[in-house]
Amino acid sequence: METTDEKSAIAKETTNARRIRYAKQCIIVLAASLTNIPSGMIQFWPNVLASHLVRDNSTIFGSQIQLDPWQMDLVASVTQIGSLVGFLSAGVFLSLVGRKYSLSITAIPGIFGSSLITLSVNTYMLLIGRFLDGMTVGMGNVAVFVYATEISDVSIRGTLCMMSTLLIQAGGLFNIGLGSILSWYYMSIICVGLLLGHCLMVSTLHESPSFLAVKSRDERALRVLRKLRGAQADVQEELCYLQKNNTTSGDSQGYRGLLQKQHLKQIALMTGIFFIHNFCGTQILRANATRQLQQFGLSMDEKYTTIMVIGVFLLGNLFMTTILDCCGRRRCIMASLLVLTVAYASLGTFVYLLNTDPSLIEPQKDKLLKFAYSVQNATFNDAIMDGSAIISIKDWLPLVLLMVAAFGHSMGIGPLVWILPAEMFPTNLRSQGTSVCMVIGSLQVFAILQLYSLMQATLTQAGMYWFFASVSATGILYIYCLLKETSGERVG
Repeated sequence: METTDEKSAIAKETTNARRIRYAKQCIIVLAASLTNIPSGMIQFWPNVLASHLVRDNSTIFGSQIQLDPWQMDLVASVTQIGSLVGFLSAGVFLSLVGRKYSLSITAIPGIFGSSLITLSVNTYMLLIGRFLDGMTVGMGNVAVFVYATEISDVSIRGTLCMMSTLLIQAGGLFNIGLGSILSWYYMSIICVGLLLGHCLMVSTLHESPSFLAVKSRDERALRVLRKLRGAQADVQEELCYLQKNNTTSGDSQGYRGLLQKQHLKQIALMTGIFFIHNFCGTQILRANATRQLQQFGLSMDEKYTTIMVIGVFLLGNLFMTTILDCCGRRRCIMASLLVLTVAYASLGTFVYLLNTDPSLIEPQKDKLLKFAYSVQNATFNDAIMDGSAIISIKDWLPLVLLMVAAFGHSMGIGPLVWILPAEMFPTNLRSQGTSVCMVIGSLQVFAILQLYSLMQATLTQAGMYWFFASVSATGILYIYCLLKETSGERVG
């Protein structure tokens, strides 16, 4: 929490000066987070591929490419294997070369991976490219959230971390929207260009003052802190706090430092939170929204319905950005899981009724006919008689429920699961602790994405949605009992 000296300093700072200072921090975090746009494109890219293969399965060279359902599952899930390597690599790079240069390194695998996807003529090239893209996603997640956590003031830390998450959703929406016009290989070319731009942007940033303090570069750390906290802040006191916090956390650095009891408890807690996040259904929705909508056989164009679902992810993130620092992490996650429980329970019930007794869901034409006769409108009556005015509930209810699930996921459990690890560990173990937590989460994401087709076959589609609802409901109790609020708490 803020010390008495900090509160006194803030009181002396004018409102306009504080706004300018917050704006500077916002610009710095957004610049560091530029890699999240191509990361979002990478995560949502399987939707573009699935949509185009139905209409035109040609490559950039004009040859044909065919993917079986299990191969489509692998296209979505192999990025998680790449993320494992990326997470662990980020833990090493962030500690050795610092936060700033690690942000540039994150883009390198993705540049090669997206280039390979662009030139792909077979499944193997696609999968190798997706693996490399996954490395960029993994490294970027760790580097961006660690950097944003250490740069930001306590009072706006959650908001700034959420702003970086917004870029992931924006990248996904951009990919789906432009991907409805351009083919999948052109979207990979655009991804390469954005990653190159990120490397140039990062070169203008400050190094993290927390990293500089831990490395005993005190003078440089003080200079950066003065630029970030303002002339009125007691930056010497903050520097002493950082040094003291990392001394009391133990002398062990690197991954061995995580073997301390308190850090093992934090990893165990995050393992459970990641399980809830990954098995509540929306990881599947993010990567396979187009395939799920295709299964419902909606009469609406799948390109536009997919854009609507992915767009809601962005809206949910925008909503949470405005409430996160005032409502706190725990409340946002529990509210998010409640929405997911209702959405997936309703979706499972809908699918069950549709498969057992379609008459309960189909529109009742007899009632519409009686209504048509009571209306003195020949055009409307003719439309009712030939059935063209009958809008089936099957054409809109699944879409609405999937959009509600997307909103629920993105207003809490979705983005916060990536932010929490960076707030739980001290500076000298933050990158390693965050990396380990994200490795565990990535293994779970790989499992759920690869099991998607199998779950539908064994649980049935309705049972799968009920399973997601059950995980979400259990998660509310888990968060309430075990998660400590980190909003407003100082990170060392």
